[in-house]
This record gives sequence, C-alpha cells and structure tokens, in this order.
Amino acid sequence: MKGSQGREEGLQEIADYLSPRLLGILGFLDSKLVSSSTMYKEKRSALWSLSDLLVLMGKRYISPVSRKILASLKTALKLKDEEFYDIGCHAWTNFLYNLDESTLVGLIEEVVAVMKPLVKKRPEEMAPVLTSVLVETPSVKEFLANMPLLPEDDSLSIINQAILEHQLKVVGGSTEDNVHTTISELFSVILSQCREVEEEEEVLNEIHLNIESELFIVQLVTELGRAFLAATDANTQTCASYAMQEVTRLYGIRESGSRETTPIDSQAWEKLSYHLQEIIYPLLTSKYMLSTGNNRSSVTLPSPIFGSDKAKTFQQWLTSWECSLVDLLQGERASQVFSACKPILRRDTTTAIYLLPSILICMLCETSDHHHQITTQVLSVMNQLQEKDKDEAALSIISIEINWQLSKWSQKKRQAESQGKKGRAAFIPSTQLHQVMSFLEKIPADILAHISYKSHAYSPALMHIEAYIKDNPLQVKEHLCFLQCIYVSLDEPDGVAGVAAVRQDEPTLDQQVIQYL
Repeated sequence: MKGSQGREEGLQEIADYLSPRLLGILGFLDSKLVSSSTMYKEKRSALWSLSDLLVLMGKRYISPVSRKILASLKTALKLKDEEFYDIGCHAWTNFLYNLDESTLVGLIEEVVAVMKPLVKKRPEEMAPVLTSVLVETPSVKEFLANMPLLPEDDSLSIINQAILEHQLKVVGGSTEDNVHTTISELFSVILSQCREVEEEEEVLNEIHLNIESELFIVQLVTELGRAFLAATDANTQTCASYAMQEVTRLYGIRESGSRETTPIDSQAWEKLSYHLQEIIYPLLTSKYMLSTGNNRSSVTLPSPIFGSDKAKTFQQWLTSWECSLVDLLQGERASQVFSACKPILRRDTTTAIYLLPSILICMLCETSDHHHQITTQVLSVMNQLQEKDKDEAALSIISIEINWQLSKWSQKKRQAESQGKKGRAAFIPSTQLHQVMSFLEKIPADILAHISYKSHAYSPALMHIEAYIKDNPLQVKEHLCFLQCIYVSLDEPDGVAGVAAVRQDEPTLDQQVIQYL
C-alpha cells in the first residue's frame, strides 16, 4: 500500500512539474505529427507519448487544454496506417477518460463526429469508452439526440439504440405537456433583451476610437477565440493561442481577484464568456514564442500588391497587404497587438477581414506618409472590380466594409471632438481625423456606388451615388439611369418616378422598361 501510494505521489509530482510546460510539450508533439520530414517511427512515438501524457496529467490538467489536445488528435487521424489506428484508439480513450464532466459535455458532440472514421476502423476497441461516456454518463445522455449514428457493429449496438431512442423522442414529440422551466426562462430573457438597445455594441467588428477601450479588447479576444475554435489543424490553433496569449499579456487581462489585474482588466475578463475564459486560462501562463525572423516580412512586395505574382488569390492579397501594413505601424501598442495577430491572420481569412479596418485606422492616424500607398492599393482593387473576377464578391465586400468602417469612425470621432465646444466657431478637426477624412475623399464615390450595387448593397449604393451627384451636380444626367436601377432594386416606385420626371431627354426602351417595372 505504501509503495503504491508513494508511486502515485511521485506521478502527481511529475504532473505538477510538467503542468506549466504542458502547452510546450503539446506543441512539440504536434510538430512531430504534422511535419512531412518526420519519419513514421517518430510519429508513432509522438502519438504514444501523447496517449501516456494524458493519463499522467489527469483531469485536473487535461481539461483546461482539451481544445488543444483535440486538435492534436484530429491531426493524428490524418495518418492512415493500421498501427496508427491502434495507437489512436488508446489516445482517444485516454483523452475521454481524463476530461472532467463539464468539459466532456461541451466537447462530446464534436468528438463523436470527428472520431467516426476511427470508430469505423476499430469499433470493438472504441466501444467500451463510448459506452461509458455516451450511455453511462447522465449529463451526456441528453445530447444523444443531436449525435449521428455510429457505424453498424454489434459492439456499438447499445450506443446506437440509445441514440435512436433519443432521436425518436425528439422527432415524435414527448408525451409530457409541461415545458422545461429553463426554456421559459430563456424565452423571457431573449424577449427582454430585444427591448433594450445597446448602441455601443451594435456589431461585433465595430470600429472604436481607441484600441485601449474595453469593448475593443473584449471583441478582439472574442474573435481570436472564434479562430481558435474554428481551427482545423494544430498549427492554426497554435497561432490563435499565441495571439490570445500576447493580447491578454499586453492588455493585462487576468481573472477577477488576481493580484496583477486592474479594474479595466477585471471588467474585460468578466465580459468574456465562460467557455472563452476556459480557453484563455492556460494561456495566461503559457510561453508561446514566434520563431526567429517571423516578426517582420523580409520579402519586398510590389505596389500595388493586388494583381501581382505575390497575390494570385484573394487570401494571398489580403494577408500580404495586411501584414505589410502591420510592419509599417509606428505606435508601440498598435504594433505589438497587431504583430501578435499576424500568424493567425495568415491562416484565418475571417480574422484577417475583421482586423483590417482597425489596422487601417491606426495606420491612417499615425502619419500621412503611407496614404498614397494605401490609396493606390484600394483603387487597384476597386478598378479590378469593374471586370469579372472569381474573387469579385469577396473583394466587393472588403471594399465596401473598409469605406463603411472608416466613414463611421470619422463620424464618431467628429462627434467626440465636437462635444464640449461652445459657440459657432468653425470646427477644426484633429490631425488624426483630418488624415482619415483626407483619405476617404480620395475614394471615388461613383465607383463605390457601382461596386455596392453589384454586391446587392443597394442602400449604400444609393448613399454613395447621391454623395457623388451632390459634389458633381453637372454630371447628374449621366447617372439618372443608374439611380433608377437602384430605386427599382430598393422597391421604391416614388424614386423611380422622381428620376423619370427630371429626365429631359427621351428615355430609351430599356429606361422605359425600368420605369414601369
């Protein structure tokens, strides 16, 4: 007994020692599993090591990094080999047995879907752990209706029967007339929230006047969390982990009650969802680092980047341009925050699109030295949109979004600067506001209107063409037909009739058809 107890204490001491280094160990094992230069013998050893590590560390240390381990196990499933299937069974079994119940509930549906290829290859080996988790765990059983049936095999019949029973209960309806109290409470909360308007939280990617604002910090971390969960491979997840680690460090975000936290940091932590806090918690002490030379782009890019050999696809153009902008940032905080995000924006297009307006704002506000380069890049994209292109829709969205976000920032900045000023003195914008407004004036409103119309963004199209006509009243005649097309798309017959009334020339047949649509 004493020998056994001593051994357990020894293993626990090893686990405690390894816990601060766990993410680093997982990263090393991932590199072995992913690398094409690693021999199969090493890959098998890496997977065995991962399996044994899960048992050694136990629920206490495995549950907080469950998403990271899940990505590693997904990577291992890509290795098609009979021996890998056998080792994989051990690894997945140890993984599921070493998750606490709350973590297991949050992952189980995804785990079952991901494991199906392995279960099909090794049904008998996977049956015991799946039966234990799916059938014998009460908190998991209620999710069986959402799960797919497992491959047909006698060893899995009990599980499939349980899944079918729960699915039939949902499809056929329960014989009980009472609705669970949680559902009633949920509807009440949703309806009450619908009555409240929170203007400062209109959209997730809202531009903020200051990247130090609490709302910007929360939304940035939330987006990085989304990228982490959406990652389809371990490398992408590592990039998201690094970004979250650095952003939380730079902004000093810590759990409530921590000695290192400040009031704004504590509030930011509290506004993060519980699941996001679980993901971030191990990253508060992690030590991910970029490999040497990855901080700055060493390749000289052409200007404009769009249409060059360095940007043959939409993603290549977006990430190349965005990373080049980050490299030009001079502000210490902006440079640090967005440089930390460079690895993930190279791999996740959604994150790249999300970050672009914020990076542009910082760049335009810092100095006017690079305005010509940015304007050239934007105009090259907009001119290309006049022709057919396979990435036309994505490019249109980017062009419209950039202009919309910068315009909104300018409006909010002007409003903020106007507050508190008395009298009727002429408004004098700050240097930052002037530089952004100057950039926006260089973007042709008529081209923006046509791009918006082609993207079915009819309201912005109308706004842009009206602004263009206001600044160029002598050219109104040339745009009357386009105005009518916009009004038709907006289902505004009064607008169509109004344009027809001011037209002086005899309308063409096409214009008459538009008028009477």
